[in-house]
Amino acid sequence: MGLTWNLTKSIQKLRDRKRKGGLKTGRGLETGAPVGQESRWMTLTVETAASATAAACSFVEMGKKAIQYAVVDAFAAEPFKGNPAAVCLLEDEGAAADERWMQSVAAEFNLSETAFLVRDSSRPAAAAPRFHLRWFTPVTEVDLCGHATLASAHFLFTTVLADHGMVEFMTRSGILTAKKVTAPGTTGVPGDEQGKLFIELDFPMDNFVGCNTADDMPLIPETLNSASLVSVHKSKADGDLIVELSSAKEVADIVPSIDEINFLDSRGLIVTGPAPAGSGYDFFTRFFCPKFGIDEDPVTGSIHCVLAPYWGRKLGKQKLTAYQASPRGGTLYLELDDPNGRVQIKGEAVTVMDGTLLA
Repeated sequence: MGLTWNLTKSIQKLRDRKRKGGLKTGRGLETGAPVGQESRWMTLTVETAASATAAACSFVEMGKKAIQYAVVDAFAAEPFKGNPAAVCLLEDEGAAADERWMQSVAAEFNLSETAFLVRDSSRPAAAAPRFHLRWFTPVTEVDLCGHATLASAHFLFTTVLADHGMVEFMTRSGILTAKKVTAPGTTGVPGDEQGKLFIELDFPMDNFVGCNTADDMPLIPETLNSASLVSVHKSKADGDLIVELSSAKEVADIVPSIDEINFLDSRGLIVTGPAPAGSGYDFFTRFFCPKFGIDEDPVTGSIHCVLAPYWGRKLGKQKLTAYQASPRGGTLYLELDDPNGRVQIKGEAVTVMDGTLLA
């Protein structure tokens, strides 16, 4: 409580001096010099200090116990590739109820997603471990996130669940599972190694509908820049536009107009196309979601819940290998479970930093 007490005491001193005429008013407050005497301006106003005290009061309760966190690069075999996510392990369910605090932490990390985990202590000892899991972008909470789930599973499997092979997550999208698996079979992708540890996520399958009317077609001429448009669909669950181009090169060469994409009547824009022959991949993709504070997401697990059935039907395949062609890039191994309406998403992850959250 020392921080809060000191701020409150400082605010009272500023108010007393202002009342006695020793401080100018305006956007800043002087350091106490008499009016007319030169002095440097303080950037802290009484109102700002009061807001800081309120924020400190809110965070002091959260900061009673240091919170373990890690930043994990998901869908990556090496650091600084794939999609980074912050993972915070909370010790009690009360902490997970403070949405304002979690959103502030996510904004502080300023990554595409920050995940918050709380263990479900009611589970029988013999059952698979289960955690409550929530995901936040810098500006909002989301219903489903693939790369932050992979990052969360990797974090748990390499720390508190080293002796376990599976974990369950309770989320807004239902129960999701993650389990340790070996590397997929021969894929033709350079660098694959048999026997490497991968994590497999079990996610709900999404469906798609065609966009056949002028009102449904995306008005993004600057983004497409005369690229060869094959088709336009929309995902049912999230309403993302799925724009298929004629080649992976066109997908990789897209220079997005973020302002243009921001005005689309959809959550985000998926641009996808067939992979080059002999690459070992089935399709390339990029994803833009500025409305959620993510201009381009480096690698997005959740959009493959709709891309897997989309490309699976086009190519007549149950197993696919996808590449997200962002500047960081990442590989996803997909398998359709049509009878159960699920998609298995496999990938690797690398922890690049860990530490303690004090606020």
